[in-house]
Amino acid sequence: MRRMNRKFLSANFGLLFSLILAVALPAEAATHNVTVNGSSFSPAALTIEAGDTVVWENADAFFSHTTTSDLPLFNPNYWHGVLVDQGDTFTLVFNNVGTFSYHDQLDAGTGTITVTLPAPPGIVLASPRKEGGQFLFEATGLTVGKTNVLQASTNLTNWVAIKTNVADNASMTFTNATTLPRRFFRLMERP
Repeated sequence: MRRMNRKFLSANFGLLFSLILAVALPAEAATHNVTVNGSSFSPAALTIEAGDTVVWENADAFFSHTTTSDLPLFNPNYWHGVLVDQGDTFTLVFNNVGTFSYHDQLDAGTGTITVTLPAPPGIVLASPRKEGGQFLFEATGLTVGKTNVLQASTNLTNWVAIKTNVADNASMTFTNATTLPRRFFRLMERP
């Protein structure tokens, strides 16, 4: 009995581990640079994702500049950065979605930051389980109408297609025979 329990636990751990490797991780936040020189910001219009950082830098050798939000002073998204000398920077993380205009209080420069929601994480494999002698897991983030190829590997180097189908929903349950040796799974969406 003890030997059978170890074999069952070992097989289930392998199945769970194989799906963990396939889970998509969220993208890291990006940093965007804006320079101010003379009477302009470059780029003057910038589109970023929520959670991204913008760094303004004074590239002007002769004059000080600011980056000042056009929002009211007590708005939680208001900012004001002073860039006195060449090379001075002001950094701000944008966590809220929207369009934020700003200006240079010491010159005529204006700019706009448009903050969008991050792209969805893509296909995620989750909820591994064993039911009726079968290994099941869910795939989410599928594109309706796209062809998906489920691949399996025993070594993470050589992959074999084991199922191909067209997604008729954003999520789908995959069923596979529980076999040894352990297998890793990944789902590839064709263009």
